Amino acid sequence: MKRFKPVKTLPAGFAPAMLAACQQLLQREGVQIKLQWNEQEVFASFDGWWLCSSFIPQAKVRDGRCQLQQYAARLRIFGQFGQALPANWLFAMNYGETKAVALLKLIRVLHVLNHLGRNGRHLPLRIDVDPRICHAYSDRIVDFTARLLETLEFPANLSQMLLFLDERTGELGLSLLRRYRQNGHRLALGDFGAGGQDLLRLWRLEPDGLALAPRFMSRAVMYPRVRDQLLQLAPQLVEQGFALAVEDIVCQNMLGLAQRMGAEHCSGPLLSERLKRQRAAREVALSGIAC
Repeated sequence: MKRFKPVKTLPAGFAPAMLAACQQLLQREGVQIKLQWNEQEVFASFDGWWLCSSFIPQAKVRDGRCQLQQYAARLRIFGQFGQALPANWLFAMNYGETKAVALLKLIRVLHVLNHLGRNGRHLPLRIDVDPRICHAYSDRIVDFTARLLETLEFPANLSQMLLFLDERTGELGLSLLRRYRQNGHRLALGDFGAGGQDLLRLWRLEPDGLALAPRFMSRAVMYPRVRDQLLQLAPQLVEQGFALAVEDIVCQNMLGLAQRMGAEHCSGPLLSERLKRQRAAREVALSGIAC
């Protein structure tokens, strides 16, 4: 696949020392996989699949302008012929513990390394942690994450963990939250509103924030009754100190609803496009000043 054809020169923003340190860390951890790179990113081949990271910008909207707050990492999986696969594809392969943990470590390295290289150090990174699809091995890389961040000199408080939990993974989620919090991470609860016990889980776990389930948001836009319930609940949660994230925003109606709820982090195609336009406008203005 052309995208994953390695090049000799590291992409802009990536330091050789960073890459070497991550490669050495993986080897010490027993992960015998070679990091590779093209002109824009670092990637790796795992069991015949190409793995890389993408990043979704999350912004707060004020007075019609988007203020970039952080990036959310996403795993991207491609086959040898370029076919894109769901992010949970590799976890459906029933790997044994050793290989599954190695995969999780590799993904964590790709996310943090690519974030620092492509986005810089000044903005936080959100990493999704889903024990429902990780064969309950998510707890095996908490300490590895701490070692990785120390190696790359990236503060733990700039790395937020988003937990996706249900009735089967509630106890594991509580353990994960406590351990990540001890290491200085911020924590949030993902897919909020999709489960019947989400409010109870919220009170029990007491995360720093929550991400609304995209399908819940879509229903709120379509059905006035759901919208009224959401507008009654969400602002109360925000007032109690939970930072609210609303994702997959595709239209102005969804953005307006997110703002009425008091969302701190908004993301989706609509926001990404606005951020691009703002960045382009700034570059034009700066080029005019330079001339």
